[in-house]
Amino acid sequence: MGVYRTEQRKSILDYLESRQDACVTAGEISAALSSSVSKSAVYRNLADLESEGKVVRVTQSGGRSFGYRYAGSHACAGAIHISCVRCGKTEHVSAGAALRFERALAAEDGFSLNKGECMLFGVCRECSGGGVK
Repeated sequence: MGVYRTEQRKSILDYLESRQDACVTAGEISAALSSSVSKSAVYRNLADLESEGKVVRVTQSGGRSFGYRYAGSHACAGAIHISCVRCGKTEHVSAGAALRFERALAAEDGFSLNKGECMLFGVCRECSGGGVK
């Protein structure tokens, strides 16, 4: 069976694509699109988009809730993401740091990292007062 290409689905994808590195909750998507997309359509479409690999569901810090990140971006392919637990800013780990981390995991722990689904949490430079803590 084919995939429905509805205006609601397009609105959700457009919203996620405009926030390519952000991790947003279904509630945030629903609130932003409330005039054109029902809450149930947001949840239904997110489940479909996740199964198609167009979005990645990410457990947020503390493990009690989760958000969604657009996975269709070429820039995000294979990137490790870091997210600030205070302000919510999400960005890519630098390529050099990601490579060192990946190599260290492989060498020391024999572990192969799935970078496309990797999200690390901490406090960004701005929220920590300019320095790393």
